[in-house]
Amino acid sequence: MRFAIVGAGFSGAVVARELADAGHSIEVFDARDHVAGNCHTARHETGVMVHTYGPHIFHTQHEHVWQYINRFGEMMPYRHKVKAISQGTMYSLPVNLRTINQFFGRDFDAKQAEEFIQSKADVTITNPVSFEDQG
Repeated sequence: MRFAIVGAGFSGAVVARELADAGHSIEVFDARDHVAGNCHTARHETGVMVHTYGPHIFHTQHEHVWQYINRFGEMMPYRHKVKAISQGTMYSLPVNLRTINQFFGRDFDAKQAEEFIQSKADVTITNPVSFEDQG
């Protein structure tokens, strides 16, 4: 059977590969002149790899997905750690339950944290103009 795949990003590439492996005839179409969608990288004439659309991090908790993706290229180990410092204390980002408990010096469970944050909301600000207003 013949298939036309529209898009050469991760999803299109996986569908095309799986159909080809199953013995089907595949043709892939993409609006761009390269594969990999927004994860595309290109080597500059100086030898430096350029993340055309910004850097991307691939992560999964599923071993079979990790094994699958590593069939097609070498993945470089990376551990993403983002921190923020406020008044001399370092906090993990993005904000999560641990961050909330650390910031407020509490030991909330998820429901308690949600209720606490709701109680802090200023509902009188209906048209925020800054991140402080939005928070």
